[in-house]
Amino acid sequence: MTITPRGESFLPNISIDELNDLYQKEGDPKAKIRILAAILRKEGRTLEEVSFTIKHPLTTVGDWLRRLHTEGISRKNNKKQSGRPKRLTDKQIENLKPILFKSPQEQGFPFIIWTTKLVIQLIEKLYNVSYSPLQVRRILHRLGLSCQKPRPSHRKANKQLQEEFKKNSNNKLSHLLTMDTQSYFWTKASSRSQSAP
Repeated sequence: MTITPRGESFLPNISIDELNDLYQKEGDPKAKIRILAAILRKEGRTLEEVSFTIKHPLTTVGDWLRRLHTEGISRKNNKKQSGRPKRLTDKQIENLKPILFKSPQEQGFPFIIWTTKLVIQLIEKLYNVSYSPLQVRRILHRLGLSCQKPRPSHRKANKQLQEEFKKNSNNKLSHLLTMDTQSYFWTKASSRSQSAP
């Protein structure tokens, strides 16, 4: 680690008067405190003295001054953080809407309703991108879909009659028997819930 010079050797191309002018004109409070640190260092103060005067940790002050000295006074400002890039573009997300307004069967899934897990599989199939359930729920809400909780089995339901129906139903409906009927599923939001703030 190099030691940042002090006095006239610190920022040799900028005078202390120019630093003072820059300090007076600066509107960003974070940049202003860094310029003040530079002024104090240009006056010949030690890192400990600068740190004590501006009430910031010694290591932080040392980092600021080192960057200012090696990269120039423009480093008074924070570098913008690029952030994590979106995995799906806005257009790709919008393209999901007409698909989700149709049945999963039309996309080759043996189900009649969309669940969060099923939409995760759809996104992986279409775009080769993996999302967590929370991220997918946010996307679905953004597309105007509403999450519904299935009605639990009725307490007066005839279990024996249901079992007979399952045995006698044709094979076209057999995939429904393996479906988790207790999962939340997604439908078009009602106009009332879409207009809510």
